[in-house]
Amino acid sequence: MKMNKLLFALSFVVMLGVGVCSCGGGDDNTTESSKGREDGKGGDDDGGQDNTPMSKAEQTTLLESTAREFIAMAPPSDFEDLTAMFNEAKKISSRSVGDWANDIFEKTVESISDELINSYSSDNYVSYSYERHFKAAFEIANYKGHFEVSNGKWVLVESNVDDLMFTFKDSNNDAWVLRCEATGTFKKVHMFDLHNRNYEYSYSDSKSVYKSYDDYKNCIIAVPKVLNVSLTKNNTKMLNTAFNAELSDITDDEFDISKNDISCSVVVDVKNYKINVSQIVYKHNNSATVNLSVAKGDKQMMSVAVSSELSGIPSVNVSAFSHHLNSNDWEYSDGKAFVKIDILGKVQIQGEATKIHTIVDKLEAARKNKESESEFKSNIKDANEYLNLGLYYNNKSLKQATAYLEPFEKTGYRYSYPDGYKSYKYWGWDAVIKFGDESTYSTMANYFSKSNFRSVYGDVESLLESYSKLIKK
Repeated sequence: MKMNKLLFALSFVVMLGVGVCSCGGGDDNTTESSKGREDGKGGDDDGGQDNTPMSKAEQTTLLESTAREFIAMAPPSDFEDLTAMFNEAKKISSRSVGDWANDIFEKTVESISDELINSYSSDNYVSYSYERHFKAAFEIANYKGHFEVSNGKWVLVESNVDDLMFTFKDSNNDAWVLRCEATGTFKKVHMFDLHNRNYEYSYSDSKSVYKSYDDYKNCIIAVPKVLNVSLTKNNTKMLNTAFNAELSDITDDEFDISKNDISCSVVVDVKNYKINVSQIVYKHNNSATVNLSVAKGDKQMMSVAVSSELSGIPSVNVSAFSHHLNSNDWEYSDGKAFVKIDILGKVQIQGEATKIHTIVDKLEAARKNKESESEFKSNIKDANEYLNLGLYYNNKSLKQATAYLEPFEKTGYRYSYPDGYKSYKYWGWDAVIKFGDESTYSTMANYFSKSNFRSVYGDVESLLESYSKLIKK
């Protein structure tokens, strides 16, 4: 339970922040609010909105125009040649590549133990149950070779090389080359475990023989310090991905979240677009930070910054997350979390949770008190005390809208014998948005609805249909 609470705590502010710029279903239903607002101070330039809260209608217009501008920046025509290439490449038989890769992987599998757990014998059959443990490693440095297309399938033409490369010509006789190269030191990390059950049947000495094997495989990944993946068309670079990782703090193949640090970055260039995850940093029992941005040419489309204080985390290896953990003794400190999402420099969602642990505990208490109106509302009120998330425009400091949690009465159904299913009332919470002019508030789903943002929904549907047609060509 506390493991789940910790994971929820780490993602809570991000989910609420993203909720502000999400679109949900339903009709718009706003109600008058008598609560006051928090004033902010605007900048010295621009817009006539420095010290004046915008109305709901004004904000809807601004959000709509920003969303439509954002959508228009990524038309399907920008990716026609890439999509056409992938549509042709996927028709090439890849079975030989799969067999080649599987052979390399299987050579890394090492048996650790093989134990007979149970056996049973009767007049006409005998059964055996075994438990086997293995260690397996995925080392990208082992996957080196050059492939070309022959008779509609990939063929390995050279193996004594330092990279992995696939080359083919499309129907327009354009030469495409996909290349992957890992350099620098490699750090082996036990990432997860796999469990498979296999069976064997044979007939011997007038008896049926059944064997079952529970196979447990410890999967280790050798993470390179630098990984580059590129795609060229007639020697012109169409895509490039550069991954850099710093894992030297891990002393063996186990990454202990209470003791080890990690730092990495990823930059993806696709034609005129750049996705830059400039910082993914985890400092044990201290903080976690993620910064990313998306740009087209010299125009930044979006940026996201998330950070959180972390302390009091117990010793747990990352590989343990693939198991069901009994973590009732987990405790962690009441740290802060911060999020800022910027869209085209025009819309900013920004805020913080000042006591993550307390917020999660209050929401857990509310869930348990969902049939007690007074206690539920008290829990939600307490949780809101530590939330400060707002909507801003043009990087001004005036908060134009506030997001928080609001209790709502809901109807559920439960079964009892002999009455069967009966309805009952309970309390739940939804994220709501309250506008700076004090006039209205609305649930996220109702505000970001098709009826409020009809043109945006139309643009999205048209864009998805265009991409779908492009992929199916």
